[in-house]
Amino acid sequence: MKISNLNNAVEVSEIDLNNDAQCMELGKIVAEKCVTVVRDKVSEQRLYDIQSLWGQPSRAFGHIMIGDKILTGKHWRSLLVSLSHVSKAVSNVAGRSGMSRVSYEKNKRGKPTGIFTNGQLDWHSDAQSSMDGQKVVGLMSLWGSEGSATTFLNTAPAYAALNHEDKSLVDELYSVWEWDGGKMCEDLIPSQKEVIRYNMVPVAKMECPLRDSTAAGTVGMRFPNHCFSNFRGMSREESLKVRAHLWAQVDKPEHIYRHDWKDGEIVFMDQSITLHARPTNVQEGDTRTMCRMISFLDKLHPDNGPAKSYRVDGEYHDFDTFAQMMDEQRIAEFATTDSMVAV
Repeated sequence: MKISNLNNAVEVSEIDLNNDAQCMELGKIVAEKCVTVVRDKVSEQRLYDIQSLWGQPSRAFGHIMIGDKILTGKHWRSLLVSLSHVSKAVSNVAGRSGMSRVSYEKNKRGKPTGIFTNGQLDWHSDAQSSMDGQKVVGLMSLWGSEGSATTFLNTAPAYAALNHEDKSLVDELYSVWEWDGGKMCEDLIPSQKEVIRYNMVPVAKMECPLRDSTAAGTVGMRFPNHCFSNFRGMSREESLKVRAHLWAQVDKPEHIYRHDWKDGEIVFMDQSITLHARPTNVQEGDTRTMCRMISFLDKLHPDNGPAKSYRVDGEYHDFDTFAQMMDEQRIAEFATTDSMVAV
């Protein structure tokens, strides 16, 4: 196995991705390096198997509650249908929890199966308002990917370079989240907004620490971009000024890796302290098709699995209470709109 340095990322080559022992070593690299490129092609099933060696598949709490029909009722029907379109995009989806197709494509009935729309995607990470252990997204290009790119921003070097005052501030701040209607990308259709909303901010005023770390102990920031409301204890105006000041330290070319895709490549990316974006446009009719697998690393690093509680408005809540909060919020919204899919 060979490891080569890229700009704030690494490439792993000379690896047999069908060898479980070598893939376990790859998982340790992924946990430590945040952005890891592998150019060897595997099947979707094998990508699922590789990440399952590292930890349990990851699904957003809101998706679990609705997809597994733990929360039910007519107020959840549209989200259940939207989730079914996404899950059916992966062939033989049974048993592949955590997998989905990313790019915009349509099924035989004309329904979109990808979780995002066309065009560019702003900086984001998966389920950023939840205080989970480190999650990893394996993003694999299937076909039609040439000419498109994904950029990755690892905040660890920016955090390490902060002065004492700024670092102390980051260590103390909690980000407060509010659903912003889907501003991370233009022209989201209603079903995609639903899926993304209940991945990102299933309950208003969720909170998480700004300072975060990977399972391997690398410290950085769970940097708040879209769906950011304010920092706890600060006005929104003051919070936006602080965020802009910190972003100026983060958003630098030396912290960003740009991957220009070729079919059959995989990029494994941390979701705790790393953001990613799509700087290139995907247009209607493009064949660009990507597969995404999300998993924890709790088999490699125990106690780095799903969160055991969720923080809302300064208080921690267990799963049952949080689910009730989510259901009550949805019922209240359902009473004021004709179609929840338009939220």
